Amino acid sequence: MPDKGGNIMTTSDDLIKIIARITHTNAAELFPATLLKDIKADSLHWVQIIVNSETLFGVEIDMEKMKSFQTIGDLVTYIEGLPKSSV
Repeated sequence: MPDKGGNIMTTSDDLIKIIARITHTNAAELFPATLLKDIKADSLHWVQIIVNSETLFGVEIDMEKMKSFQTIGDLVTYIEGLPKSSV
């Protein structure tokens, strides 16, 4: 989806922006290969990241499956493979 400047954003770009905003991290320091365990986020942050992602991407994320992901890229791949919600 386009950003405010009209640039096309990828799922990875959008997810990194969500993570950066919620965890107060510089988005330039986050990459698809960034390990989720290295992101300074507590359980409330992760709930906020999931809720924001579900809203933005129109999907439902399984919190139990999230526990098996190692990197931001793993989460991106999972989100891109989910069917869009009809809600």
